[in-house]
Amino acid sequence: MPVPEPPLPLVLCLPAVLLLGLPGTAATPSFEVAVQPILERNCVRCHKAGKVKGGLRMDTREKFFEGGESADAVVPGNLEKSELIVRTHLRPIDEGFMPDEGQALSHADLATLSAWVKGGAPWPDGVTLTERKPDAVKRVAMPEKTPANLAEAAAMLDDLVRRGNADEAVITTDVIGDAAFLRRATVDLIGRIPTMQEVREFESWGDDRRAKLIETLCAHPRFADRWTVFMADLLRIRSNITGGNQLLAYVHASLEDGKPYDILVRELISASGAANANPAVGYILGDGADPLELAAATSQIFLGVRIGCAMCHDHPFDDWEQRDFYDLAAFFGKTQQVRGRGRNTVYTTEGDEMRVLWPPEDQAEAAARKPVSPRFPFLLADFPETPPHLARFERRRKAREDAAVAGSEEASIDALLDAVEPAVGRPSDPVLAEARKDSRDLGVLNDIYRASELRTQLAGLITDPRNRYFARAFVNRLWAELTGHGFVEPLDNFSDYTGIRHASALDFLAHEFVASGYDLRSLITMITLSDTYRRGHLTGDVGSAVRDHSEKQFAAAPVRRMLGEVLYDSIVVAGHLTDFKWPANANLREVKRQIQVPTGKMVPADPDPVPADGTAMMAAAPAPKRADGYDLESSLGLDFNALLEKDAREELEAMRQVSDEQIMA
Repeated sequence: MPVPEPPLPLVLCLPAVLLLGLPGTAATPSFEVAVQPILERNCVRCHKAGKVKGGLRMDTREKFFEGGESADAVVPGNLEKSELIVRTHLRPIDEGFMPDEGQALSHADLATLSAWVKGGAPWPDGVTLTERKPDAVKRVAMPEKTPANLAEAAAMLDDLVRRGNADEAVITTDVIGDAAFLRRATVDLIGRIPTMQEVREFESWGDDRRAKLIETLCAHPRFADRWTVFMADLLRIRSNITGGNQLLAYVHASLEDGKPYDILVRELISASGAANANPAVGYILGDGADPLELAAATSQIFLGVRIGCAMCHDHPFDDWEQRDFYDLAAFFGKTQQVRGRGRNTVYTTEGDEMRVLWPPEDQAEAAARKPVSPRFPFLLADFPETPPHLARFERRRKAREDAAVAGSEEASIDALLDAVEPAVGRPSDPVLAEARKDSRDLGVLNDIYRASELRTQLAGLITDPRNRYFARAFVNRLWAELTGHGFVEPLDNFSDYTGIRHASALDFLAHEFVASGYDLRSLITMITLSDTYRRGHLTGDVGSAVRDHSEKQFAAAPVRRMLGEVLYDSIVVAGHLTDFKWPANANLREVKRQIQVPTGKMVPADPDPVPADGTAMMAAAPAPKRADGYDLESSLGLDFNALLEKDAREELEAMRQVSDEQIMA
């Protein structure tokens, strides 16, 4: 049984919504000591001179008590009418939540603000508030040893979390039992509850059954299905837009083949052409090849940074400037979406004109706007010497590339050997063959688009192992998927103004993810083998404040809701809906039927026919004779010839249209 920590003050153990009704029994907090730091860290950056959101300024006492456009920020002595108190007590998903785009205030900060307002909201004369960045992120010492395997890495992760919680008022729960672990891991990794056969098989394994279970689930055919759902949400894949279905199939195949995450992302960002030929281009087509939308989405998805908020003006909640956003968008500035005239095919190509111009359209005349030169606004880490995790990554990636080269050489030899075999198929039309040769000479079929050099460069910068945002952003999302909370929340809002829980644990996981060659299965295995993943739930008698803090510090597991797809498949398993009602082949009946088909050929009559599997009636039937005029063989031949001629005409016309598109491009 978990041993509870010393009880917190009563105000921390009550739900946040009840703080509005607490009487002001406690002493009024000191403004300069307790209240001012909270306002400067969380509020002033959006409510100061030059950045007055909602008509409210909070940097001076006079402006603060004037209130904003909708209501008074604070009514001394009245919690219910103080908009500051009401909004900070909302949930992050509620409209009007404060601090907007920031992390929710802690229960201690909420209690301090409530006690200050209840006590009359005293603000000393001459005190002016200035923007203050959050306190330095709490870190613990990283392991000095390189883990020998994933199990050892999981143990190091547990040690980082344990030491990070040493000074936190949390309740650490015990790890769950084997049966609960089987269910949790199966639901998380392959998207359904375990079957009875899988339960019995798990029970038959030895003491290392948990590690063996994770290995089995990572190799399960359903693994790619379940994590395709995760990736589809991440990439915003929609099947009702051009290239959506092809992109979904591409992601599924990539997960099935174990493609490293950085290579997957590099292909998505740099892809060009049509979705049928290059399905990864569905990511670019998803935003209509719009450079501004692609810049915002790419940063938020792959780097966990909401730089898109600087699309129309400087970022209101961060240090990103509008020019930073436009410099990033310029990497997509020459990408064009083209609709083919022949078969209505949509594809992307690289144009010559830069479509991203500065200043923005609403800030300057058209004649004054100039093309933007691409610039990557995220700094890459500069190490005096190669860190161990990067050295491990380089060795692993080189081994992968060497294996790929060896495999391609072997495949080339096989292809040459296969090429000496005669081709099988219908006779080729000489006119059609000549047209194909001409099209190959022109390079029409393989060069109807230009690859994007700018996006290829951007893909390399984003996936560079020295880019600390890239690995941490994905680790944060995956950790939240498996544990219920992220190290950073919101998950796509890495910022100097957003706190990080267990920053050392996040960095450790990111380093190991890079060292593994960005291998998804290795990262999942490391997390699921840890005791942190296997924590149990808190009992119902634990206060909401302690529960919330313990769960967000990963000392206890929150209750997680099943995905819709997981719930459906679990119901199918629980209800045995895939089991047949009748024994196999119980309703199967073999039916044979004999028919006569005229061939149009003269067959001499056999005086004593003995058919292999016919009947006496069939044997006694007279031999077919050719009739005058129409016969089946002739009609079939004529029809096929017409189809062949039609097919050849269509293919020639398609080649002409492709040639026209090449000339236009």
